[in-house]
Amino acid sequence: MDGKQFLLMWSYRIQAVTSIVLQFAIAILVVILLLKGIWLSAFAGAMIFALTFVPAFFERQLSVHLPIEFTLLTTIFLYASFALGEVRDFYTRFWWWDLMLHSLSSLTIGIMGFLAIYVFHMTHRVHMAPIYIASMTFFLTVTMGTLWELLEFSLDWSLQLTMQKSGLIDTMTDLMVDVMGAFIAAVLGYLYVKNGDSLIVDRLVNYFVAKNPKLFN
Repeated sequence: MDGKQFLLMWSYRIQAVTSIVLQFAIAILVVILLLKGIWLSAFAGAMIFALTFVPAFFERQLSVHLPIEFTLLTTIFLYASFALGEVRDFYTRFWWWDLMLHSLSSLTIGIMGFLAIYVFHMTHRVHMAPIYIASMTFFLTVTMGTLWELLEFSLDWSLQLTMQKSGLIDTMTDLMVDVMGAFIAAVLGYLYVKNGDSLIVDRLVNYFVAKNPKLFN
């Protein structure tokens, strides 16, 4: 094992352990909320905890291996959104907290969407020009951001939470940030398909192809 492989192995382990620790922290927080009788927040926390397993669910259902970065970023986003943003009131204490989270999530979802589309392109199941791959990545990311806003509204309306702090203004600001993140992800995907190189996407694509050879046979 050379030095590069050794570093990649430890990087994977550190990210995997970090994800597990954050999941455990969310679970402990849910238990604490239950013991305090804060039922609605505990229920919302249980839903957030369940969402941390979404990457693993897709891996099992689709029989693919996703880069560990996606699992880590998903867990970080959910922990920062609920445990820090909602319970510790970071949304109110730091005006930029919500915008930062949406920027992170939209870029991550955009790159995940690009990888999904890239599989069909590379396996010749569909033939698309780079601009169409970028467009699909963009619209898929914006759609996912919109679905998250609907989830926030549903939780606020049904459980009396305050995830949408300022109502319409918060929603529209989040969507604008989602659009910017989607655009960046689309541009990165376009550059990779067009030129075969992109600082962020290149390593993720190489990992995805190497770990899922059956998809590219």
